Amino acid sequence: MIVWLNGPFGGGKTTTAAELDALLPEAVVFDPESMGPPLVPTLSGIEPVHDFQDWRPWRELVVTALTSLDRHTGRTIVAPQTVVVEQYWDEITSGLAAAGVELRAFTLDCTPDEHERRIAGDTVTNSTIEEITIDDGGVGWRRHRAADYRAALPWLAARTDVIDTTTLRPAEVAKEVATRAGLTA
Repeated sequence: MIVWLNGPFGGGKTTTAAELDALLPEAVVFDPESMGPPLVPTLSGIEPVHDFQDWRPWRELVVTALTSLDRHTGRTIVAPQTVVVEQYWDEITSGLAAAGVELRAFTLDCTPDEHERRIAGDTVTNSTIEEITIDDGGVGWRRHRAADYRAALPWLAARTDVIDTTTLRPAEVAKEVATRAGLTA
């Protein structure tokens, strides 16, 4: 099973993934973002983009990697990755479904004020961004993409299980995800 954690950039997906990893001994974490950097040297000169999710090969590699990991490990794969383009989400989810991989998708939402607080307090950056400076620890990227997330929230709410994380600690969010996914903790 894939447990996909969507939500705003800087909203707590990676932190929740680490909590799930600790909570569920059979779970492993795979960050789909890791499929992007290897594509940069090959594709950036051919097809410049603002986000490597815009490259179809990224989306195809994510499906292939998650399918392979699901089959190889037989474990729950926790995938923390914001996807705010509905077409990209459709490609990923339909690819996983076609491969027979079970997907439980969650959107970890919080209020805009809480999101800003988390962005300002975050000391970890795991983003590879081509055109937006990340010298600020990813703060600018996360703020820049907040509107994209908010615009996507209606379709995310219709297609994923939304958890309001505004007042929850990461361990509480992880426990809620595990419960809703039907995983024993």
